[in-house]
Amino acid sequence: MNKEGKYVSINKITIKEPDISKSKIKIRYVVDGDIIELLIKYSRPLDIEIEDARLISIPPLVNYSLFTKEIEAEFPISHEDYNFFKEMMKINSTEVYVNKLIKRPEFFKKELLPDKPDKKEAEYIPNMKFKFSDIKKTINGNGSVAILSSGGKESLLTYGMMKEIGSEVFPIYVNESGGHWRTAKTAYDYMMNNDPNTLKVWTTVDRFYKEMNKKVNVLNERALKMWSDTYPIQLFIFPVYIFTILPYIRALKISYVMKGDEFDDPRNMKTENGIRHFYGIYDQTMEFDKKITEYFKIKELNTIFFSAVRGISGYVEERILFNRYPEIAALQRSCHSCHYEEGNIVPCGKCSKCNGVLLFLLANSIDPKIIKYKNEDINDFKNNYRSRLYRLDDDEKEHSMFKLSRGKEGKPHEHIEKIHECTECCDSNYIPEDFKDKLMNIMKYYTNGITKLKDGEWD
Repeated sequence: MNKEGKYVSINKITIKEPDISKSKIKIRYVVDGDIIELLIKYSRPLDIEIEDARLISIPPLVNYSLFTKEIEAEFPISHEDYNFFKEMMKINSTEVYVNKLIKRPEFFKKELLPDKPDKKEAEYIPNMKFKFSDIKKTINGNGSVAILSSGGKESLLTYGMMKEIGSEVFPIYVNESGGHWRTAKTAYDYMMNNDPNTLKVWTTVDRFYKEMNKKVNVLNERALKMWSDTYPIQLFIFPVYIFTILPYIRALKISYVMKGDEFDDPRNMKTENGIRHFYGIYDQTMEFDKKITEYFKIKELNTIFFSAVRGISGYVEERILFNRYPEIAALQRSCHSCHYEEGNIVPCGKCSKCNGVLLFLLANSIDPKIIKYKNEDINDFKNNYRSRLYRLDDDEKEHSMFKLSRGKEGKPHEHIEKIHECTECCDSNYIPEDFKDKLMNIMKYYTNGITKLKDGEWD
């Protein structure tokens, strides 16, 4: 138990043997005696391996590592699985402890918050009771690429570039049961009509999180009932998607999985009272990509995970997307509250995601109406962008404001318009050789050279 045991809310989770039918998985969890289900359905007929279904059942629970005393399963996993998920739980506990309990305390009961950051509390891991079997079912990829697709600028740009350089691409959309699907639906509908490789997974993982959150007594009523632009707990999101698409990876012999992880300035990655953390985005880092690629190699699943856009800012991403791939750009919906108006899915124009998109587009002299922003939202943003809430690196925000205001606001940062090279966070050498030069040439055309981190500054 972690220090004083004050964060443990769930005594025991038992993962039942998954039920598999044609293209469908049902997973049942016994959580302190109550059954919580997770359903997953694939849009293409699949013969799902039981070993894959078992692996799919574990990542959602990593989100609750800080709050759970014991996790057991009715089925065996390999020692590699155990070691990987144990490490992920330690990292996730630290991420949640620092970036939720400490940095976003509005979701938690005040009397249960940490008095001060404590490394031992942060690194808590549940007792993991698993049986072991080292059966391996190898995947030998055929060079094809899966893109985890969401309707946002990063995955759309990745899709456009990979199609341009001639790769066999499978855009895969994960349809959560909540309102998040509205963000992806415009792009998904278009690709379903224009690209026969388009795939979807339908999952009730949002409902699963909602039921699990009720078991976490550290959360307050706001976390359980009020709308927010972020999950109250969940930070282990992308790995859930990755394991969910494992049956597609196996059936299609996919060699590469691409995530739309853009540039995050490593200078902002500071420790919290000596506790190393990743600002809640560990699963979007190059370190995670290396870790899961290594794990897949040991498992003989042999799939490489990487991002093509990790070296460029969101400001530059929008420039490339709208100038090089305008038809794809028009599909972008980056908003926490997309909704229907006259049959179209439109962004709200006011959330932190919309603020970032509007800032980047206007700073690049791109008309936001292309992606369904209304005139009143655009004009309101122009009048109030200085005081809007952004979730951007400071340099990126200041540079975009400088460009938008024609030098009257913000501050120029030349590195924002360059390709960043850093061995720790955005090393272009980690892009597989089959793609690197072609992708870099596209990005170089829209940027002002390459910048490297030296003595804490981008040169």
